[in-house]
Amino acid sequence: MSRQPVRRPLPRNARHPGQGRSRYPGRRPVRRRRRDTPGQAMTRFLVSFLLALAVFLPLGIWVGKSLQGSGAILTRPVTSPTAAPTPEPVDMTGLNSPHAILLRRGGPVLGEVGADDPIYPASLTKMMTVLLAAETLTDLDAQVTMAEDLYPPLWEANASMAGFQPGETVTVRDLLYGALLPSGAECCSALARQVCDTEQEFVARMNARAAELGMDGTHFCNVTGLQDPQHQSTVADLARLLDAALDNDTFRTVFTTRQYFVPPTNLHPDGITLTSSMFDGLTDTQPAGVELLGGKTGFTDEAGLCLASLARCGDSEYILVTAGAPGDNHSETLHLEDAVTVYTRLAASIAG
Repeated sequence: MSRQPVRRPLPRNARHPGQGRSRYPGRRPVRRRRRDTPGQAMTRFLVSFLLALAVFLPLGIWVGKSLQGSGAILTRPVTSPTAAPTPEPVDMTGLNSPHAILLRRGGPVLGEVGADDPIYPASLTKMMTVLLAAETLTDLDAQVTMAEDLYPPLWEANASMAGFQPGETVTVRDLLYGALLPSGAECCSALARQVCDTEQEFVARMNARAAELGMDGTHFCNVTGLQDPQHQSTVADLARLLDAALDNDTFRTVFTTRQYFVPPTNLHPDGITLTSSMFDGLTDTQPAGVELLGGKTGFTDEAGLCLASLARCGDSEYILVTAGAPGDNHSETLHLEDAVTVYTRLAASIAG
């Protein structure tokens, strides 16, 4: 009976026959990891990202709130600019002036009566004269000698004067203030001649500019507003004129000045003080809640008392033009009374 060979177990690190020999005897062979497919890699990434988000997002929110509460993070509320609210329409009844219009600059008309009716604009005409001169004569220090032939027709018409004399040498700046503040007719004639060869040519430019501004109810015949049946406008047109003129820095500066001192000249060694006729007439009367910024008065027998004014109420500016109030330069200032009335109603409307 033959004996079966006894199989002894192989040593732990030995290999079975046929497995080949290890390059590193005594070490376990390393098993290589199978590479993921693109789909598996994407899935693995998304799972990892979502897990991280779930852990760190709440933590970040908590830290941010803690820092903000402690003042470490300063935040500024985001606001968008809003236009000023439009005031309610203003009552224009009961005025002394049969023609009146109130509007917010850059905004709507807030009240009117007889605004498109033909009127005689009187010295409100000088707003156009000064605007054209301010746009053309950029050297305000240029010297101007007052021509003697300007005066006879103005004296004959009893026109309002600033006080400059024939042969007096002043500046363009002096003439601009003289035309608007005391309503000097001689200043308007001198400015017109500085811009054009003749006043007639200047008047043609006035009418051309009026057409540009859409002043369809306006026709100028002279630079001063002296009475002429064909020299007409409307308070709506004059408000449009003033609104446009205030965009000119020189005009606005002159229009909103209460008092101006003319330096010494060859005929006035002590100079001349020019005062706004509107502020002169208002004295102690001021509309509550409104700041009057400037104005231009006007009067002829045919035009009555007229006024174009600028005022600030709240954050906006407003223009009021009135015409045809009864009276004269020596009577009650009913046109100024109308301005106080309308602006007081405007302030009440804005206040609610």
